[in-house]
Amino acid sequence: MDFIFQLVVNILSVIGDLTGLSYNEVNIVLYYIVIPFSWTILLDKIFKIHYFKLSYGLIVLTLLLFIKDFSIFSDWLFDKSAAFLMFLGDYVIMSVIVCVVLVIIIYLVLFYFAFFNKKALLISQK
Repeated sequence: MDFIFQLVVNILSVIGDLTGLSYNEVNIVLYYIVIPFSWTILLDKIFKIHYFKLSYGLIVLTLLLFIKDFSIFSDWLFDKSAAFLMFLGDYVIMSVIVCVVLVIIIYLVLFYFAFFNKKALLISQK
């Protein structure tokens, strides 16, 4: 668990260095914007519509317009997210379970229905 946790921290830190964003900002952008948006793209593929990604994109853009200082907002949301993970148990273990394992499981399920489950595709076309 510690290895996976540290690997993710290092990757997010490198992304922060490359983009000029803080670790907390990268974390928030990835886990609250990029990953959920990619899920909406897969949901749109599963249901053959564009409402999920369009709706999510509009919601995110609208919220971002009201955030005066993204750095302060990111620090606040990161702290709330960390508090939630600590509430669930050990921070490192819960971070890996929620932010890595659960995310991978959701991707696997969505990829299965989006690309490999022909029966689900037939149902969504009716």
